[in-house]
Amino acid sequence: MKKPRPWPDTLFTRMFLIIAGLLFLSQLAVYWFFNIYQANPQAERLSRDWAQILTLSEALTPAQRQAVQPALMRQGLRIDAASAVHGRHPRSPVLANALHLLHRLGWPQAQLRTDDRHGMLWLQARPDATLALAMPMPRPPGLPLPWFKLAAILLLSWLGAYLAVRQVTRPLTRLMQGVARLRGGDDPADLPEAGPADLRRLAERFNQTLRDLQRMWKEREMVLVGVSHDLRTPLTRMRLSAEFLPVEEEARDEIIANVQEMDKVIHQFLDYARSGEQEPLVPTDLGPWLKRFVLRQHADVRWHPPATALPKMPIQEVGLARALQNLIDNALSHGGAPVEISAERVADDLLIRIRDHGPGIAEQCLETMRAPFAQAGKGGGVGLGLAIVERIVAYHHGRFTLANAPSGGLEVRLTLPLTH
Repeated sequence: MKKPRPWPDTLFTRMFLIIAGLLFLSQLAVYWFFNIYQANPQAERLSRDWAQILTLSEALTPAQRQAVQPALMRQGLRIDAASAVHGRHPRSPVLANALHLLHRLGWPQAQLRTDDRHGMLWLQARPDATLALAMPMPRPPGLPLPWFKLAAILLLSWLGAYLAVRQVTRPLTRLMQGVARLRGGDDPADLPEAGPADLRRLAERFNQTLRDLQRMWKEREMVLVGVSHDLRTPLTRMRLSAEFLPVEEEARDEIIANVQEMDKVIHQFLDYARSGEQEPLVPTDLGPWLKRFVLRQHADVRWHPPATALPKMPIQEVGLARALQNLIDNALSHGGAPVEISAERVADDLLIRIRDHGPGIAEQCLETMRAPFAQAGKGGGVGLGLAIVERIVAYHHGRFTLANAPSGGLEVRLTLPLTH
């Protein structure tokens, strides 16, 4: 069992997280520098205003202070007794910096208190001063609220990362889809030869490779079909000639058996070549179709009806029948009777099981048995039966697996999607 990876496994997600993280950090740095750029001028302006107000308040007599109090109130300022001061030392960097600049402007003992509850600032010229100046809390620099800033930076970083990564991974996704269609047996369409120069060259070479492969496959199938067809004619004449030999001839039966075995080999070659043909998919009621197919088989082949009716699905009737026949023949030749066939719906797939009661196959050989010309032991044939099944199942966009049954024998599983 593979351990879960903390780091994403797809190229798109990795590049997206890296680029989005870098963009987010760069935007935070820009935001921080911009705040500093705005905070310093605001602190200087506040310190100069406070210095002027303190100078004016210290120069006024009590009667003059009483006279200007209405004018100060209209500006949001008032002069009050020091006993009315309450609050805490300023935590805002702007206010702390403004107080530091005020000390350098000739008021080294000035004190500042913030009343967050009432939104007020209290300014005293000295700790022992009898009066204090109350004023409204200055507004922060003209930027949105912090949570909105972070959300905007994050969204813009995600958008930029998505657009950048999509430009890189979209051609790779098309390439991967083309390879998947090729493996599934479909004729893949050419990739669009557009975009940056290196991706255009990749698409051009991939398209050329597909064309070369398709031409090579067609030539191979033509040669295979032609050779197999030409060999069957003289073999038929040999078998007919052997039939007219005297019965007492000892070699008669052996010649006929050898000719029939060679005819079966050629028949497998023809089936392998024809399994690449695009037979149309026909909507078929799988339950009755499978039942009719099994009833035409040997008595040792048993059909287990499903508990619920099987749905209709598009299949290649001739191709799927050829695949099932190959599996049954293999089970009877290399496994052991009886051969049990069952089918059921599993989620959005149709699962067909073919099981024999033979010795099974060594675990290390299960994966390699589906390759062309692969054989688990002696028993005749050229090893194309499972390769034919593999190709036909691929045309149905399904999966083909081999497994040894727990109670003995080999179990073949065909998993076909109900919709393609």
